[in-house]
Amino acid sequence: QVYRVHWLRAKALRDRWKEEMTLVQLEMDWTCHYFSWRATQWGDRMRESLEKCLPGHACYSGRQSQMYSLLAQDAQAAFQDLQSMSIETGDE
Repeated sequence: QVYRVHWLRAKALRDRWKEEMTLVQLEMDWTCHYFSWRATQWGDRMRESLEKCLPGHACYSGRQSQMYSLLAQDAQAAFQDLQSMSIETGDE
């Protein structure tokens, strides 16, 4: 009876960690997609500002677009390193 309880607790702990890993991986994907989406959004605003001959607005929008692009690239690189580490440890 004691072994069964211990096994059930261990299984519940493992299941919680699997769920947490799934959520973290999804959050990493969501973060990368969000940064890319924001970069695209600011890029569109930059083009609109250029069409309306608003160089200050276009400059600011361009800087924001570049910042979000770099954030997306950095996040993608960091998350790829983490995902490769989780694969190497033999996680299922």
